[in-house]
Amino acid sequence: MGQQMACLDQFVIFGDSITQGAWDQSRGFAMGAELASAYSRRFDVMNRGFSGYNTDHALKVVHNILPQAHPQQVAVRFLVIWFGANDANKNPIQAQYVPPDRFKKNLLEIINHPVVTVHSPNIILITPPPFEETMLVELQEEWGVPPPTRKAMDAQEYAELVKEVGKEAGVPVLDVWSAFMEKAGWKAGDPLPIPGTLELGKSKELEELSYDGLHVSPQGYRIVFDELVKLINEKWPEYPPYKMPYVVKVQWEKDMGAEFWDVKNMI
Repeated sequence: MGQQMACLDQFVIFGDSITQGAWDQSRGFAMGAELASAYSRRFDVMNRGFSGYNTDHALKVVHNILPQAHPQQVAVRFLVIWFGANDANKNPIQAQYVPPDRFKKNLLEIINHPVVTVHSPNIILITPPPFEETMLVELQEEWGVPPPTRKAMDAQEYAELVKEVGKEAGVPVLDVWSAFMEKAGWKAGDPLPIPGTLELGKSKELEELSYDGLHVSPQGYRIVFDELVKLINEKWPEYPPYKMPYVVKVQWEKDMGAEFWDVKNMI
């Protein structure tokens, strides 16, 4: 009999439309697709992005997005949680707003949910990106949604909340908000208002990182991907993207050398 293919552990990204769109290559670079390539034959990289969802919704579906019955056979090795962009939306028509205290509570409940803890995954939290208000006004007009729009300062607030949860839970945080704002020429301690506000007008730098003021562009996803790879290499060097050994190899691959195809990445 031939060698039976081993089940691959999973690398799951759980979030809203920004996660759902991370596999879309129609505009260019796609973070999720590149991550799947980086872990090809090592992990199954799973898109668990749900457009329009906030953390209230996330709690209702978390038991459906991860394998439950036999974690000893299929384990979730990494769980990336990326919410906040909808939770911070105070427009009553869209009914997505989740107050800060409940937002933090929801994230902690997801991290500690039995369907998560049974896998003992390596967990990473990602902050929401900045909002670009001028672009969002245009987007809401296109959608036919009346004001108010998401506010740049609210994205900052919810990014800070994610960092607070990471500190409380002992979970690493990828601070996308700060990474994008640094590209826009602003860092913590700089004077207000921050880039992205109507007061300052359209930020050309943020416009490059978001195609509509909310959703991430290929340039933005490139930053997120690079920062994610950096974080993984720092925190979990045993799981290097592109360089992990393949889970299964037949004899001719082994004959090429123990690390030829995978660790040395010679293909």
